[in-house]
Amino acid sequence: MPTGKPCTLSEFTAECSDLSGDKAGLLAVGFNARLVACCARSILFLTNDTSAWMFSLLNVFSWCRAGTGQSHEMPTIFHRLSTISQMLLHPYFVFDGPDCPQIKRGKDILGWSPPSLLVQRFQELLTAFGFDWHVAPGEAEAELSCLQSCGFIDAMVTPYDDALLFGATCVFHSICGDEDVEVYSAEAIENSASLEWGDLLLITLMSSADSDVSTTGCRWCNTDVAHWLVDYGFGRTLLEAAISLQFVEFMEFVAKWCDNICEVLRTDPQHFLGHRYHELARVIKEEHFEFPDPAILAMYLSPLTSWSDGGHSPITCVTSRQPNLTALAAFCSQRLGWPPDTVQSALMDACAGAAMRALLQVSFAIMPNILIPSHHPPYAAARQHRW
Repeated sequence: MPTGKPCTLSEFTAECSDLSGDKAGLLAVGFNARLVACCARSILFLTNDTSAWMFSLLNVFSWCRAGTGQSHEMPTIFHRLSTISQMLLHPYFVFDGPDCPQIKRGKDILGWSPPSLLVQRFQELLTAFGFDWHVAPGEAEAELSCLQSCGFIDAMVTPYDDALLFGATCVFHSICGDEDVEVYSAEAIENSASLEWGDLLLITLMSSADSDVSTTGCRWCNTDVAHWLVDYGFGRTLLEAAISLQFVEFMEFVAKWCDNICEVLRTDPQHFLGHRYHELARVIKEEHFEFPDPAILAMYLSPLTSWSDGGHSPITCVTSRQPNLTALAAFCSQRLGWPPDTVQSALMDACAGAAMRALLQVSFAIMPNILIPSHHPPYAAARQHRW
């Protein structure tokens, strides 16, 4: 896979937000609000590093350890949202829904379901900070990708490396530790690495078999090999068939398609692989009978979202408001049990966020004859195909 562009949030917003001209507006960024993986100690190390705020925010929960009431996670969440409130962007949060897949990228998340009270407290805090959110019917990444395709958000933040397969056009990929994020865009990947959507689909299907990763921790196909197979066009033909053929016809196509892949692995006729992979061909034929798994293909090509089955968008625009300092003070006192001096200290950052957004409102208000949109998309939002 091509390397993403290293970036910090401040750099990205400074480059893409437009505070003057006919398209004045702030960047809109969507977030998956769910826990992925991060221990509490790592969170504490990241708390004072604004360049790594995205990783900290995405991985702020420890669902398995979280209790009810005054949890250790909420102060960290409060700090991160205070930091975001001071930045030039409109954040929007999406929670995984009830029909989110139980297996995601080889990880069993069935036991990682968040305590409902903790989620409720997080949502209360988002509202107090003036940030909008909603619960997706399925996977948050698919929902965020649809929001981006419809032009509601400009970028999405995720720890997963397959968000582009849902149709996202600009993705912040969080990195573990205290490193910065990497920015991936569909346009850059297609132009610099000559990878189209079908190519990415093939690489993902071959290098991240959920059943193997969850049971053995290993992938049955090396990512490099999957990438080299792209040059034979297998990903693009698979995508075209998935879009255009009925199910019975598609399964007939897949049988021949798999035979062709195995033959190429054994012979490498055009020397794109640089090596012959007889064992991998055997694994595909004898052990992975359902490759490519139609269920996984459907998850990427026709994911469950608010738009599924004739549904409508859950929002009309993405914007943000000034933090409600009174509500935040009450939250800290009542939900977190903080004493008055701790509440006053915590509200200092929130006050800075309130001042920042008040100044932005004033700066827009004094611009004559400018219609202020909720945000200005710096990237193309529409994809050629939607399933």
